[in-house]
Amino acid sequence: MPETETKLEKLAKIIDGQVVSNQAAVQICIKGIVAGFPVKVEAIQANYPFGVSYFIETSNFSSMSVNESFKLVVMPKYARGRLSAITRFLFFERRGQNVDVSALDSAFIFKYDNGFLAKQFAHCPNVADNIQALEKQTHFNEMVIKSDAGLYLSQPTPFNVLDLEQCKETFDTLAKLAQVLFESF
Repeated sequence: MPETETKLEKLAKIIDGQVVSNQAAVQICIKGIVAGFPVKVEAIQANYPFGVSYFIETSNFSSMSVNESFKLVVMPKYARGRLSAITRFLFFERRGQNVDVSALDSAFIFKYDNGFLAKQFAHCPNVADNIQALEKQTHFNEMVIKSDAGLYLSQPTPFNVLDLEQCKETFDTLAKLAQVLFESF
């Protein structure tokens, strides 16, 4: 357990935050600030099979009304190309919705509630590159982008084996996406 405590303190320094120890639902909780946005790292437990969740809030800065908001769920595809038809059949992978960015549509499954705004977000500069970079950095299970709340990313890596430099890069990339939400929506 001392290694976990040391890692918690190091990560808290990286995100200019502090360890929150009175959380009843989770063993790991660190709150901080990255690029001016409130962030949080959580894990139910520090070891396998529990992964790490990243949160970055933009709701404090959002002036968007509920009618103008969108929710975009991003999940990596199991297989690409010709194998995708087989995996959809065998693993019941759903097709999802398109965001009309070929680099993203071929690698990810999307689900959104406001197609116009979700596609507009996907076409913003560097959004596709940042989503692809997050997938390479974290191999995330799911990422949720809510224009009126912020971003959530679920990474399957347990906290005990989490690379702190990778965690810093993940927050930096999430902050870039949050900045797009802040500036464009």
